[in-house]
Amino acid sequence: MIEDYLALTALGLYPSKKEWFFKYGKQGNEYEALLKHKKSNLTKIDLKTSEGSLYYNEKYISTIMKDFYQTQDIGFESINHFAENFIEIMIFSEVEGTLEIEGIKTSKRKIEEVLKIKSDLSSKEQIIVNMKKGIDYIFEHDITEANLYELYMILSEHSLTEDEKIESGYYRQNGVDIIGKYGEVSDRGVDAKHLTQWMNEFISFIQKQLESLNSLTYLMPQLIHYYMITLHPYYDFNGRMARMLAYWYILKCPFIKNKMPIFSEAINYNAKTKALYYKAIEDAREDDNDLTFFFDTMFDLGKKFLNVYLKLDALESKTRRTMNPLTKSELNTLKSILLYINEKDFFTWEDVSFVDKEQYTKQYYLKLLNSLVDKDVLLKNIKGKIYYFQVKEQVETF
Repeated sequence: MIEDYLALTALGLYPSKKEWFFKYGKQGNEYEALLKHKKSNLTKIDLKTSEGSLYYNEKYISTIMKDFYQTQDIGFESINHFAENFIEIMIFSEVEGTLEIEGIKTSKRKIEEVLKIKSDLSSKEQIIVNMKKGIDYIFEHDITEANLYELYMILSEHSLTEDEKIESGYYRQNGVDIIGKYGEVSDRGVDAKHLTQWMNEFISFIQKQLESLNSLTYLMPQLIHYYMITLHPYYDFNGRMARMLAYWYILKCPFIKNKMPIFSEAINYNAKTKALYYKAIEDAREDDNDLTFFFDTMFDLGKKFLNVYLKLDALESKTRRTMNPLTKSELNTLKSILLYINEKDFFTWEDVSFVDKEQYTKQYYLKLLNSLVDKDVLLKNIKGKIYYFQVKEQVETF
């Protein structure tokens, strides 16, 4: 079975425990031998887990990782210009993506409206305000254990029941049930007695990784995300803290700070992407924390969003050169079109309204779409009394 594993990974395939059984008929002692081989021979990560292992197939992942980041390096016309024009869109998108993973339906416009409210916030509005405060906080502060706790307090402000609050110290003092995607108790987190030591070592590990470029530098956002979920150091807000700490690392790492923090968006793209995300966690846990599954899935989910942002950058650069640049509203609407509507398909304002979560009125959507026609981004046709639009040309990406 080990030979089968080596042959399949050489072909770009990395079967999970379930796939080994259902596709290849491998189980029992054969599988245990493979698991032992992987834990002995693959790259180990020096962080503690309940299973005593945390590892990944470096050779398998390195090509996937390099391709993902190299695409960003050569694909954008100007990283500096990109950062200036897209940072607000990306912050709102990250807030939106993180919230919707947790079942809070929102949009960029709704977020903007909520942030103007000064008092009497609903529970969902409070979470949005806390997320924006949290993002502001990580821009201004370094990653330390005390600051991580402060971030947790910001994100959870007015959002926890009494039995969900930390009793003392930085982390939970008792057990916690981890609820799976079907509402079942899928795990119980790490024994609370380990959290103080393991989290202290984890933050030290992150700080050390920020100091020099190494084989984990570009994998750290995904590693942070997974490890936080595995430890589950709080009674609630663990997923949100995992995603925010991963984003925090991107902001603070000098080698990766200009890369795109698109993973929350990518997970939340549709029901299938959410299912793949949860499956990757499950597959990794079944193999005693083989992070290969999680790394592979996160990069794969990120590709679609990366390609959309590459197209947005190309189109924005094109309109800027004609001294008629796209507005932020046009960029946001165009992003929804590129994500959810095939480039060759015709669509109406109603189609755009649906995929854009009905943020605007009919009149405003038509205004945006007609402006994109005027800026040579969309084509427009009329059939009967209905206007149909189409992306003018497929934008080449690297």
